[in-house]
Amino acid sequence: MLLQWCTLSPAGPSKLSAIRFSSPSRVHSIKIFPTDVQPFGQCPDIIARTEPEAFFLDVYFNAHPVGSPVDAKQKLKAPNALMPTVIPYAGGIVEYTVNMGSEFATRLMIVRGDFETVSMAIYGDVVSDTSLKSTTYSPISLPTHSSVPLVPALDAAKSNDPTALARNLLALIPNAPSLSLVIRLMFCLKQPNDDWELPEFPHLYSDLNEEEMDIDLDTAFRCLSRPVVDDISSEQLHHFAKKVSEAVGPRDDAQSYLIASILSRSASQTPEFTQALMQALELESIFDPSTLDEDALFTLLDASTNPDISRLLKASWFLNVLRAVLALPAVTPEMKKACQRLSDRVGSWTVFEQALSGVPDADYTRAALFLKDIGKEEKSFGIWLSCITTHEDLLAKIRDAPTYEGVYPLDLMSGLNPSEEITHSEFMAFVRAYVGVASVLAVYAWSDSLPNLHCRERTLGVLRLWQEIPGYRAIISPLLLLPQMTFRLECMTIGNDPPTTAGINAESLLFALAANPQSFLNSDFVRCVRGWEPWSLTWINERERADIERAAKIADEGVGGAVEELVGFAKEGLDAILDQGRIRALRVAVAVIMHALEDNTESGTRCGDWTVLEAVWGEHTHGLLNYAIDVLTRISVEVKQGFSLTPSPLPTIGLEPLLLLTNESLHLIASLHALSITTSRAVRMLVSGVLDMYSCADVASHESVANSAVQDAALLVKHACANVLCAFSRSSQDQPKCGSSVVLRTLFEQGLHFDNVDPARRLLSAFYLVLQVLADDGDSLPVGWMPTVIPQILTPLVLFFRHLEPVHKVQLVQRLVSLDRGVLGLGDFLVQGEVKRLAGLLKVMAERGVVTQWEVGTGLEFVAGLMEGEDDDWCIAALHLSEWGTIMTGLLEANLYSKHLGTIAGWLAGNPESLGIELRLSVVAALLRGVQVQEPSVCSMNAFGLISTVLETTDEKDRDPERLLWEVGHALGAVVESNDNLSSLDSESVVNTLLLLDSPSQSDLHGLTSEQWVKLCTHLETSLPPSMLPMLPIIKGFHPSPSPPPTISFLPSTLTLPLYDLISLLQPPAPLPSTPPPKRKSPSQDVLGLVAISPPTAVLRSPAVTGLTKTYTRNDFRELRQLPSARQNTSRLPSMHVDDFLQVEMSSSPLVQPIAPSGDMLNHSPSFNMGKENGYI
Repeated sequence: MLLQWCTLSPAGPSKLSAIRFSSPSRVHSIKIFPTDVQPFGQCPDIIARTEPEAFFLDVYFNAHPVGSPVDAKQKLKAPNALMPTVIPYAGGIVEYTVNMGSEFATRLMIVRGDFETVSMAIYGDVVSDTSLKSTTYSPISLPTHSSVPLVPALDAAKSNDPTALARNLLALIPNAPSLSLVIRLMFCLKQPNDDWELPEFPHLYSDLNEEEMDIDLDTAFRCLSRPVVDDISSEQLHHFAKKVSEAVGPRDDAQSYLIASILSRSASQTPEFTQALMQALELESIFDPSTLDEDALFTLLDASTNPDISRLLKASWFLNVLRAVLALPAVTPEMKKACQRLSDRVGSWTVFEQALSGVPDADYTRAALFLKDIGKEEKSFGIWLSCITTHEDLLAKIRDAPTYEGVYPLDLMSGLNPSEEITHSEFMAFVRAYVGVASVLAVYAWSDSLPNLHCRERTLGVLRLWQEIPGYRAIISPLLLLPQMTFRLECMTIGNDPPTTAGINAESLLFALAANPQSFLNSDFVRCVRGWEPWSLTWINERERADIERAAKIADEGVGGAVEELVGFAKEGLDAILDQGRIRALRVAVAVIMHALEDNTESGTRCGDWTVLEAVWGEHTHGLLNYAIDVLTRISVEVKQGFSLTPSPLPTIGLEPLLLLTNESLHLIASLHALSITTSRAVRMLVSGVLDMYSCADVASHESVANSAVQDAALLVKHACANVLCAFSRSSQDQPKCGSSVVLRTLFEQGLHFDNVDPARRLLSAFYLVLQVLADDGDSLPVGWMPTVIPQILTPLVLFFRHLEPVHKVQLVQRLVSLDRGVLGLGDFLVQGEVKRLAGLLKVMAERGVVTQWEVGTGLEFVAGLMEGEDDDWCIAALHLSEWGTIMTGLLEANLYSKHLGTIAGWLAGNPESLGIELRLSVVAALLRGVQVQEPSVCSMNAFGLISTVLETTDEKDRDPERLLWEVGHALGAVVESNDNLSSLDSESVVNTLLLLDSPSQSDLHGLTSEQWVKLCTHLETSLPPSMLPMLPIIKGFHPSPSPPPTISFLPSTLTLPLYDLISLLQPPAPLPSTPPPKRKSPSQDVLGLVAISPPTAVLRSPAVTGLTKTYTRNDFRELRQLPSARQNTSRLPSMHVDDFLQVEMSSSPLVQPIAPSGDMLNHSPSFNMGKENGYI
């Protein structure tokens, strides 16, 4: 709501203005309006007046505490605290957000600054001194994350012409050149300062006809220092290319470099020029391993960004040249990097073109990483941008791309998205966004070089908007780290007084770059932020500037400074303070070390490992891996506070930076593992911290979390947790005690250790990590690890296994069985142990009631899940050797049933020969019980067919006709009662079953009435095949015997908790009553504490201590209260219950805690606060 509209003018020499609110208010935002603007459409008579156009405002809010009842005296004594803030106003309608928090409000706002008048609207809420506590429950919906789409003019990802926005911005400059010329001049063919002063600039072109006589390669190279005019004739291009070809001589280093340079300068020109050179030059006769030095390789790397040159260099002869260079004895690490990048780039162009065309097997991830690679150097970036905007075949693919339905483009340059999960429309939206951002950057560079303030300000505003959009941010951030971009932004942050909109936007862009630790690996960015003077910035406050400078200093010092920061934080232990600045410093330290370690892959050497080791030794320490684990432990403690079961203070740090730091620390630990000697203690600490972080990240990655950035960071953490555990569990055999056994044992034990966290979530997280460690195929695990590891962890494995849900038990056992391959028989052991436990539960089920029944039901669900797997032979064999028959018999005798029992019986009936006679009869009885209760799983199978099959494998003497006929009769009665036409009944199986159970001594079918029996016989007469009709007289020899059906109860599948029990669980523990310790007296007040006493008998006879030896009765305390001297000498306070306590029999403990009434229980329990501001919801 609008709290105040005012036009302020400073008064007095201090230039102060003040606004007083009629009641305590919480300000949310301040909007300043320029002169002659009507702020309110319904009040046209209100006109704003703000002079001058730009100035700084110092704003002070009177801090008024709210939310807690305090008496009037305390309010009067409260200090008149002022909360300061600074507003840089650079013109226009600008709204500034004010975060006052929920603890304070304000009644006074003081404004100071170099302004004449300022018109502002203040928005916020009026608050009350005492907050009313709600007595009724009102449900609150969880916040939902909804992305606001960009307007079409700013959304290059959905535009058929992604360069349209750049062309419109360029049109703000009078007599502006074409976008293609701007791209060449800004990134590819930078002109000397003298050319900028010429009146013809920027239309200064190379004259390819300048040299009519023969030219050498150096002249041709210098001739191409300027752009070639777009409308040049084809004859001129081929004539120049022919001259270059005629200038080629014998192979040498200088000639190879000049040819590479000519190709590089022509790569950004018109497509016809490059093609003419490719046709005229015989590169195979120019380049060979002996003439390609480091400069020539990197120049060819830039040239290969052109698709035509890339196709020519993809030839097998050139790739063989690169392999030969790598094999040279004198090859340098930089040459290795150049060769590897050049080989990858010429191959990636083909992949990129396939991705543009949308071929079925296109590798979209590699194509996106190709764009990430070309954005590392200005010239490569400019050549690609020039080609993509001038080659008609590439433009047509972008123009005709399918429509993208998403809100923002995806971040494909992270490499985390599997290529098979990326669609063609998603990739094309990403490419369009990349082209749009790159084109706008070219316009910004041109407007800043002129300079044109209007165009530069508008362009920076677009870049700042894109910096706040997830998909665009991933594209613009690395491109802003190009040297000239960083330099331009740095210049705009210097001398920004009075503030300008462009300067504020530049600071915002640099501040966003500083949030990514990879930015500090760029030397130009480090130089930029280290050049900021204290209190010289407008948008970045001084604390943030100091934090950024500290991080930049760590990066500037290299690996040594990074190791010092990491080790110093780890040595502080759990007392280390984590704030935004420290997190930034740690992330930069980790990034610097990781960059050094990754140099191994890029250079093909191990110099990165040696650099890190030397830095660690330079700090006079060792064991960097242990320090990194300590850092992870401290971070996990911080993160767990936001996910604890008990209320915790609202975190001061957002969840996203903590999760990102965790992800980067885990990658560092995995990289250091190969360089370090690990102890089992360190591995246990690591696994415990990983489990903590995985549990928290699993919650944060849920769809109900409103912050998408937190979700993305949580997914990264989950992936990193699994990777680091896999790395440690697959350690070499020379450290067997620090590998799989320690990792798995710790997961099993810590998964059952619930320290103020959700037990179910922690157990499930441990289970998922166990599955990650136990790979599907087991090829990545050390050879023969099962017989070595499993016996060491068998006890915690069994305990962990018993706490899992049935479906998770099935997954774990199946994974272990596939890895065991029958060597240890681990699956048989676990199944037989579970059956033994169920047999024990059956014996006490009558005493323990429904909870035990539920446990038995979950055990049946586990066995049923195992038998539904692809390979169930081993499970059936394990059940045959166990007490499974006893369990089935016990459940049937107790008239208990479960759908899983019928499923198990059906699977066992498929192979009855492998079962014992007792188990076969139990299977038959279980199937019949399933028919009686019309269990869907049993009704869906041919129950009587399975029953007859099982009975046929038994001898007549082993059957129990009386018992089974009783079950058959009730089963048939249930079938006849529930079906009208009996069409689903297998008549042949029913007849076979009755024939197998036919006995002269037993002919009664209990459970069938006469009407039901007649209906059944009639159906049999019409449905039996002719060959079985002679059996009907035998069947009709049975006699129906009506009897009530058995009372069969289903095992419970869920447990219910009464509300009273739930309230009791939520009740905070009451402290035990105890006598408080006496207050310690000073030596001057304690008679017995004197240092020197002479004689001691005088002290003992003193009247001051006579009360110490007195035996009190009921009324003595009342008398003592009237004697001041006696009150001084008593060692405890008077009590009226002492004598009663001594005389009464100790029938009840005096320490019994009083139980509060259930109606007040909820009022005593602490509230559960979850703060969405920092990403915890």
